[in-house]
Amino acid sequence: MRVSRHSRINPHTPPRVEVGAASRADVLRQSRGLTARDAEVISYLARHQVLTALQLARLVFGSYSHARSRLAVLHERGVLARFRHDIWPGSQPWRYALGPVGAVVHAAATGVALPRPATVTETVLRLAHSAHTEHRLGVNDFFATLAGHARHAPECALDEWWPESEIGETCAGIVRPDAFGKYTDHDHTLSFFYEHDTGTETIETLVEKVGKYAELADAGLRKPTLFQLPSTSRERNFHVALAQRWPHKAPVPVATLPSDQLAAPGFHIAPASPSIVDALWLPVGHTRRRALADLAPRTTQLTTHLDAA
Repeated sequence: MRVSRHSRINPHTPPRVEVGAASRADVLRQSRGLTARDAEVISYLARHQVLTALQLARLVFGSYSHARSRLAVLHERGVLARFRHDIWPGSQPWRYALGPVGAVVHAAATGVALPRPATVTETVLRLAHSAHTEHRLGVNDFFATLAGHARHAPECALDEWWPESEIGETCAGIVRPDAFGKYTDHDHTLSFFYEHDTGTETIETLVEKVGKYAELADAGLRKPTLFQLPSTSRERNFHVALAQRWPHKAPVPVATLPSDQLAAPGFHIAPASPSIVDALWLPVGHTRRRALADLAPRTTQLTTHLDAA
């Protein structure tokens, strides 16, 4: 299943959505025999809402072919739902979400009210039709790529990955990051806020976000902020705007990465080089690009509960 960098979604065609009906009896029957790995898939989707087969392969399976095979089985059993848009040229990978069985299994495991199948179907339909879903997948792809890299580099680890809903609550409404992460590479550990820019917001809006992160730092939660931007030209404009706003020094550590410098996406667990872990990150106020691990602060900082674990 190949997707060109220049593939376009057909705006006039609704997404193809496959949820699958499930009665209470179906849920009981289909939930039998689920493995620990299946439970991990359910947990990731409950927390991060939507993931592709490649992302789940990097997070859970370690093999793209094994992931596709098992996800197809879980879909047939109603554990997972899936959807995708028509694109041209190529075909869009399925986007997976919790189906009726998976949603009930997760609810039972976490002690919350069991959802009705109609509620699960509504959630999947909202995801399939939401303009924000591709942005969410972009965020998830960043962290799944880190996980895939760590699978082939034992000295590396994705230690933490908090979605927008969880980290937004921790930031007390001052700013709402797209995610929070903690990544270890040898003896370097980087705790960071992550912003996934798709080019739909103005540069001024991005600059205002940096101002909000400065407010958060003043409130006692100071972390580097990483912006992944769609192009080198947009990155350049962002750095210029930041220098105009703060001529001497940015109020918080900020580094940027232009997506057009990354290797073409493939279907290997380990990301192709250059990838997000390589020397593509440009710290604001500097001219030399650095590897992701080299963005880790060199000074000792106060430990917050985000650094625990």
